[in-house]
Amino acid sequence: MSTGLIRVGEPFADPREREGGIRNAWIWQLSLAAVVAIVTVFTSVIAPQVLVIPALLAGSIGLFATTIAALALPWRRMPMDAVAVLPYLDIVWVGLLTFSTDLRLSHLWVFPITWLAALFSLVRLVLGLGLVGLIALIEVVVNDSPVEAALRVLIAVLALAFVGSTVHLTARQGRAYRTLLRRQVRRIHHTLDTVSIEQRRVSETLDGVHIGIARISRTGTLISANSAYRSLYALNEFDSAPPGRAVEYDGFRGTALRADDRTYARAARGEEFDAEQVWLFGPDGSWHALSVTSRRQTPRSGEEPSTVLLVEDITEVLAAHRRRDDLAAIVSHELRNPLTGILGNTDRLLERDDLDDDARDRLRVIESAGERMMHLITSILSTPQHGPASLERDARALTEVRGIAEASVDSFAASAHEHVVTISLAPGPPVQAWADAFRLRQMLDNLIGNAVKYTPAGGAVTVSVRRAGPDVEIAVTDTGIGIPADDLPRIFEHSFRSSQVVDSGIPGTGLGLRIVHDIVTSHGGTIDIDSEVGMGTTVTVRIPTEAA
Repeated sequence: MSTGLIRVGEPFADPREREGGIRNAWIWQLSLAAVVAIVTVFTSVIAPQVLVIPALLAGSIGLFATTIAALALPWRRMPMDAVAVLPYLDIVWVGLLTFSTDLRLSHLWVFPITWLAALFSLVRLVLGLGLVGLIALIEVVVNDSPVEAALRVLIAVLALAFVGSTVHLTARQGRAYRTLLRRQVRRIHHTLDTVSIEQRRVSETLDGVHIGIARISRTGTLISANSAYRSLYALNEFDSAPPGRAVEYDGFRGTALRADDRTYARAARGEEFDAEQVWLFGPDGSWHALSVTSRRQTPRSGEEPSTVLLVEDITEVLAAHRRRDDLAAIVSHELRNPLTGILGNTDRLLERDDLDDDARDRLRVIESAGERMMHLITSILSTPQHGPASLERDARALTEVRGIAEASVDSFAASAHEHVVTISLAPGPPVQAWADAFRLRQMLDNLIGNAVKYTPAGGAVTVSVRRAGPDVEIAVTDTGIGIPADDLPRIFEHSFRSSQVVDSGIPGTGLGLRIVHDIVTSHGGTIDIDSEVGMGTTVTVRIPTEAA
């Protein structure tokens, strides 16, 4: 920033400083010239004979010539020292004005002395005072003035020295204050720029989030909102003041909520709520299902209380759930017809007397598998949402787990034989647990089916059931292809298949272990997997023996 001051010995490096120095030179020179012009005019009226005094005439001409030069010279291309010549010339011209007159024009020396004191160094000021004293002494000697005149010269020089030193100190303090102020202004500007950049970054980050975020004061003022919120509620980009053009409803094509019952008004009152579902009807005729959460914000010093609204558009999520349930219902319903035919014909075959024991055992396995599939289809049709929460507690009873494991092993005997895999159930006593027998069979079928599927020919699958403290421990061990260590943390994710399985080319959906995990979790149990690529896998399930 420019100070408008001239520093001795330095060129006009800064264009703004150069312009300030030139303006100051013009102002000081024109001020002195104006005063001399006024004195000259009044003198020509009152005492015109004074104007013919050679010294006064020379001083006036020199002063006006210096003023014209100050205005005409190209100071922008000259060093700063050149400007310092002007006040010294003015001292000489004022000295000539004081020769051989009684007008006391020596008072005009205050102009160049003040100029030197305000804009130049202390050395320049001392040189100017010395020049004033020298000129005054020359006048006393030339005019052969009495001793009193010499005393007046001394007093004038001392007075000018006092004025000059006072102005010089004041100017230095002013420059110091201005320098400090400039630094503070620069710091403030830097801080404001930093805050502005951070605010812009935060705004850009929030605008990139698909969740609508709005902050509302207790007076109902919308303090801030990201683009997702403005878009959902159709708020004007330049005037985000509510209400928007979108209206909240209590349900799809339901009843519009009153203004006081809408999420915005409730947040303004400081209410807190979690994942409340509302339907939003936009000005374009579209419906959006929203999950809205509000949180009160602790105000800082000087801030008013506010509430933050988090609005998530769950329209596609609900649509996906609806499509999933519809698909499950359609598929399940369509499976019932051929399955009914399979079970009916199996029953008729079992009624025949010409079947050998092996054929009859195989038909009973088919019948058992069909009945379990029919039970599963019925569960899907009667329960829209399935998973751990859908397991009803009244479906659990004191169940003999070893018998279920034995039945599952028997059902996979044919598949294991086809894959040239040995399958066996480790011997042991009966073990009972409070569990859903149907779900336990489903869990074991998934585990044993995976073990047989991913075990190469010549391998073995072993199932064991034993009591382990307060739990029943079920372990399924195979000598299959194994699971990479990097894939183990994700093995229970929906539709996840390990890289080893994908590379093997064996078909699958990636749902089996997820279903197993849900069943075990619903029973309050745990599941652990220990696997090594190329060596095999052991899945260990522990289920409490007693009801929670």
